[in-house]
Amino acid sequence: MRLIILLGTLAIALPFIISGVAIPFGHAVSERFLERPTQKETPNYTIPRETAAGPSLDAASLIHWIRDNSDFAKGYATRVIPLDMLYLFFLGGFLAIASTTLAGFIRWPMALSDFPAWIWCLLPIIYIVSDFAEDELILTMLRSPSAIDAMTADVLAFVRQTKIVTLTLSIVQVLLLCLMSYVPASHSGV
Repeated sequence: MRLIILLGTLAIALPFIISGVAIPFGHAVSERFLERPTQKETPNYTIPRETAAGPSLDAASLIHWIRDNSDFAKGYATRVIPLDMLYLFFLGGFLAIASTTLAGFIRWPMALSDFPAWIWCLLPIIYIVSDFAEDELILTMLRSPSAIDAMTADVLAFVRQTKIVTLTLSIVQVLLLCLMSYVPASHSGV
């Protein structure tokens, strides 16, 4: 069971790590064009164009993008966000269940085994809430660009950062609990 949780957690974490590592090497590499289809029509595998970074994401640039790319904005709102919502519940649920399961295996230090199970669910729950709030805010902005202002952009940045931090901490929590679950109870004399 612990090995399955460890492998699952690493499998979840690696795409995030790979994405971050790929960004500095350009658009084509970050799209992973040699591994994934880059377009729907034939040919499916192409080398994406390298372009300069777009404008900084702020209220004005987002409003401009939504108005200039209404079909993309609609697809984002109706196809991508619902799948992301499903994903956040699966991922957060996995991290919460993995944490509580692994905490139950810990025999040393004894103080950790005495914590109530809900403690280990806090980070995954905060991740779920912040990712859900981010998705809801994005839906609102995509559907009503007139609602976008500097405060909305700031709130989006805040919930995005909260999501990233709590997801990272949740994954680290699972990995640490997994490692600690292998420490035998007899180790407590050290």
